[in-house]
Amino acid sequence: MEVVADTFDEGTVCLLAGYWGTAKSFVAVSLSGALATGTEWYGRQAQQRRVLYVAAEGTYGIAARFDAWAKHHVRTIPERELEVLTVPVQLNDPEKVEELCKAIRAHEYRFVVIDTLSKSIVGMDENSAKDMSGAVGALYDILDATNGGNVLVVHHTGKDKATVRGSSALEAGVDTVYQIDKDGDLFRLHRTKRKDGPMEDERSFELIPVEDTSSVVLSVRWGADMTNNAKTLLSILVQDFGASGATKAELRSVSNMASSSFFRAVKSLTEQGLIRNTGTDARPHYKPVSLDLNQ
Repeated sequence: MEVVADTFDEGTVCLLAGYWGTAKSFVAVSLSGALATGTEWYGRQAQQRRVLYVAAEGTYGIAARFDAWAKHHVRTIPERELEVLTVPVQLNDPEKVEELCKAIRAHEYRFVVIDTLSKSIVGMDENSAKDMSGAVGALYDILDATNGGNVLVVHHTGKDKATVRGSSALEAGVDTVYQIDKDGDLFRLHRTKRKDGPMEDERSFELIPVEDTSSVVLSVRWGADMTNNAKTLLSILVQDFGASGATKAELRSVSNMASSSFFRAVKSLTEQGLIRNTGTDARPHYKPVSLDLNQ
């Protein structure tokens, strides 16, 4: 089963790596918000999971990031579904790891974020295969405590900005690896390893400010990659139907597109997180994700 469609499989440890300033934590925050509320992650269905976010690095501002995510996506994150721990847990300390595991089991956390690895392995040598294998072992102890859930660990790439920093034992030991890089104001997230299933996965994002907050959020970049049919359909949905949205029949009737073109455009907009189906699979009702339309 996938905890996030086409992204994460249940019962896995995932590594998210990127250079400084590549919005790694914003990716982790957006995933945590989607899972805690059981809503879509930019067009991909996310199963509802209780989340523990261990903010070992950059704890200042983490609350503002979650507040901005909630406001941007018009969601309320229930307190019991997401907890932020602002004290790093050292993965080379068996007692501390066991304390964390006990808390995970007691509160039934199913998605645990470790942000970042470097702040959670103080005293260990990132370049040592032995030390990194020990850290990976601790991550799987944490995974076991989630009872079939997931662990997401955030780490850095090296000076070349292309390879995961430190010993290859880390990358080799986890189930899934995503890397994120930056080109101007564009952030490219791509999967480089997956234990099972298709590996290819790439998405482009940007950071946009959220009104009345002190933070920004990750938003899908849609301008250059959008087909003309998708642009037309999105414009119709926003201009003709507004926030109330439209049924599939209503939208198709007004768009006057060929059936195949219509369904390709809907699929593209949904996958990019620009519209969402608030109805059912049998009776879709599409609404624009309004705050993503101001890019």
